[in-house]
Amino acid sequence: MERKKVYLLFSGGLDSIIAAKLLKDLGFEVIGVHITSPFFQKNLEDLKNLAKELGINLEFIEAGDDYLEMLKNPVYGYGKNINPCIDCKAYMLRKIKELAKGNIIATGEVLGQRPMSQHLDAFRKIEKLSGLKGKVLRPLSAKLLPQTVYEEEGIVKKEELLDLKGRSRKRYPEILEKLKINLENLPTPAGGCLLTEPIYAKKVKDLMAHDELTWENVKLLKIGRHFRIGDCKLIIGRNREENRFLRKHKKEEDCVLWTPSIPGPTALLRCKKTPESSFLKIAAEIVARYSDAKDRPSVEVAVEKNDKLIDRLTVKPNFNTEEFSIR
Repeated sequence: MERKKVYLLFSGGLDSIIAAKLLKDLGFEVIGVHITSPFFQKNLEDLKNLAKELGINLEFIEAGDDYLEMLKNPVYGYGKNINPCIDCKAYMLRKIKELAKGNIIATGEVLGQRPMSQHLDAFRKIEKLSGLKGKVLRPLSAKLLPQTVYEEEGIVKKEELLDLKGRSRKRYPEILEKLKINLENLPTPAGGCLLTEPIYAKKVKDLMAHDELTWENVKLLKIGRHFRIGDCKLIIGRNREENRFLRKHKKEEDCVLWTPSIPGPTALLRCKKTPESSFLKIAAEIVARYSDAKDRPSVEVAVEKNDKLIDRLTVKPNFNTEEFSIR
C-alpha cells in the first residue's frame, strides 16, 4: 500500500523538525517545503542536510512578485514592524497547495506560541485566506484544535498527535527523546524574518513609498548604509566585500561613486531618471564622509556610469548625513 504523502511547511526550526519526525514515524511520506526569499534568513545547504538527516524529501519554492504585492497591502495588516504574518503564512500555504495536489498539508505551528499568527482566530484566518479551511494539519497542537478533514476521514488519528501550547519549551527534551531526534546540530525554534526588524522594516517602507519594491532592490537592503536623496537611493558599502557586491549588482542607469585618491567606500546611486547635479553633489559628500578623509579640508569623489568616468567632484568630507539616512 502506497504511503500517504504529507507536504509540510518546513522552516528548519525545531518545531518543523519535530512535526516532520512525528509524521514520518506515523508512516507518512513527508515532503518538506521551504519558501525562499531575501526576507527569510536560512542557509539552503543546511536545510538540505537537515532534511537528509531526518530522512525526508525537501522542495524549495521561491517567493514571486505576488509576495511583494501581498506585502504592500496585506488583508490582515502588519505586526509590530512590517511583518504581515497572517497573510505571509497564507501565501506559503497557497504555494504548498499548488504542489500538494490533494495530499495532506501540515505545518509545525504551535498554538499560542506567536502572538500575531499562532492563535485559534489567526489559524482560521490563515486557512480562509489560503483556501484551506479544515485542511491544515498542525500535529504539534492537534489535540487542542478542531478536527481537520484528515482526522474526520481517519487518515490521521488525533490521539497520536501532540498537545503543545504556548512558548514554553519544558516538554521539548522529552519529546525529542521519545521521537529519537538526535541531530548533530539541533537548531533553535525558527525565526529570522527580516521584516520583524525595525531598521530593516524602515528600508522596506522606503522602497514602498517610492514605488521601488522589487526583488532586485530588496536584495540590496542587507548591504551597506542606505540614504534617500530626493527620488534617488544611495547605498554605501561598509567593507570590501560590500563594495564588490555593489559594483556587481549595478544597472546601466546607476552611478557608481568612489574616492580615487584615498581609501574609501564604493557607493551605488540609483535614480529613476538622470540625477540632478545637486543630488549628485550630496551623494559625493556622503561618500566622502565615510572615506578616510575625515581630517582633510576636501576630497575628490569620482562618478562612473556604464564603466565610464563621467565626473569628478571635490567636496568636504564632514557632511552631516542625518537628514538623508534611512534607519
